Amino acid sequence: MHIHHWKKLDAWIKSSCNLSITGSRIYPPSFLKTLSPHKKVLLVTETPPGTPNGFGVTLSTFISGLNCSVVFTDASFKNMVKKKGFVHAHCPYHKSKKYILLFLLGLIPEWRGKYSKLWLFLFLRGKFEVVYSFFYSLENVRFASWIASHKRSQHIVHIADHSPSFFNSLEFKSILASSYKRACIGHNMKDAYEKKFDLEFKVFHNYADSKNLPLASVDDFQFDAQNPLKVLFLGSLFFHLHNGAINDICNAVKELRKLGHPLVFNIYGQRVPSDFLSVEIDGVSVMHHGEVPAAKRFKIMKEHHVFVVPSTFDSDLANEYSFSIPTKLSELLASGRPTIIYGPDIMEAHRFCKDNDCGYLIDTRSVEKLMDALIKIMENYQESLSASIDQANKIQSLISKSTQVPRFHDFLLS
Repeated sequence: MHIHHWKKLDAWIKSSCNLSITGSRIYPPSFLKTLSPHKKVLLVTETPPGTPNGFGVTLSTFISGLNCSVVFTDASFKNMVKKKGFVHAHCPYHKSKKYILLFLLGLIPEWRGKYSKLWLFLFLRGKFEVVYSFFYSLENVRFASWIASHKRSQHIVHIADHSPSFFNSLEFKSILASSYKRACIGHNMKDAYEKKFDLEFKVFHNYADSKNLPLASVDDFQFDAQNPLKVLFLGSLFFHLHNGAINDICNAVKELRKLGHPLVFNIYGQRVPSDFLSVEIDGVSVMHHGEVPAAKRFKIMKEHHVFVVPSTFDSDLANEYSFSIPTKLSELLASGRPTIIYGPDIMEAHRFCKDNDCGYLIDTRSVEKLMDALIKIMENYQESLSASIDQANKIQSLISKSTQVPRFHDFLLS
């Protein structure tokens, strides 16, 4: 290849993958920082840390303070994290024959199920003691396992979300068996995976920032038209996860307002699809305020009196998503505000609250039960608030970053 072609190739590598060049060696920018005494960790994931979703938020919590480089595979996040020094590895890549040249040149990591050692040489030089997989697809953990094998690193897997394909894959079983350690995000998942694969799993999920919690106490317990009880849902709403349950909460608030009770339901976060709840959101009893920066969440929480955590009652969907745990659950419970957990008793959020005697649990679908719970909280708010603060203090060590993140780091690095 002519020299000017190599120069173009070098420029393409630097611009598309955010790499820094030092002498004759190519490093991601994170390598150029002062090394910590920790082991060098490579995170391989679909969704990179810092993205405004549950996976991105959770990973930011987990890797804080680690000597960690990041490889992510979902191309939709490239622009969002292009200044963070992460390496994007589009994997799996398109199967068209026209991409074979990119594969042979080491410019893409994967093509038709094969991985490129040249890509690994160009973009991930250096030694990693640990390759840490935080994943929800077989394609991602397979890629991470291949990297760990070629880097001769310990491979630690962390299942971020359940996929039915995991239970039906001999390859996935082999990857788990060969991994150094295993983790998952909830006890429902731990029980199911340990039974299925006869391997040990630890549990780590997102934790609360105790610097901002519990929230400051509420001064005015007298609710009226000027000071209504403010009910809050904070997070992303997905039809397949929340349909039915979130509609019931909207309808309960509307019915109570018709009966003369002063309350309002505010929803913050994205709706998927965008017309989800278009009938229920009326701009009076139920209002949607769109997405907000994560940094503003504590201010929003402080302005509200009651939080809700809904989960679908559809039996098929509930079974499929019973392994998931809401990212914000820890912060809501640590806030010291009354928090209603509305969903089937098989859900991870319900199990956590029942096991730790916290939250207001409603595990049968009923608008009337929601109305009764809201009236009880409203009419006895000072008592409800005190009980919630006591619960938050009791479970603080279980859900606080200050205690749980060091536990995760010990798991990862020891």
